[in-house]
Amino acid sequence: MSNAIKAIHASRRQVPGLEDEETWRDFLHQVTGERSIRAMPEPARAKVLDALRARGAKSGNGARSFKPSDKPHVRKVFAIWGAMCRAGIPDNPTRAGLRAFVAKMTASAERPEGVGNPEWLTPEDARKVTEALKAWERRELAKRRASR
Repeated sequence: MSNAIKAIHASRRQVPGLEDEETWRDFLHQVTGERSIRAMPEPARAKVLDALRARGAKSGNGARSFKPSDKPHVRKVFAIWGAMCRAGIPDNPTRAGLRAFVAKMTASAERPEGVGNPEWLTPEDARKVTEALKAWERRELAKRRASR
């Protein structure tokens, strides 16, 4: 399935009144003259997306937006991680990558799996994680300087 088709289906779910299949097909026919997305050329698919956005569908790159934490120590972890990602340091510059790093840094004998979500960090655990992130960043930047 093409990216345009995926975007159309995602946008369709955001527009009230287009849940019914017959109404959906009528909408497609009204916008492009076709009743099937697959039968449409790409310019017609773009028209469908524009029409859906005009009806209130939000465009986006598919990335979820997250509410910033209300805990300053957690926001600091995210800020350092974000700076490292922009510098290209982590191999997995995603939220899942951060969760894995946090779990690894907070694992202990009493809690072998560590903390599974940065939002759940205590201030003490967050300090350990931020110090580990800063040390990792310093090492990587030093490696880059040495290789020049």
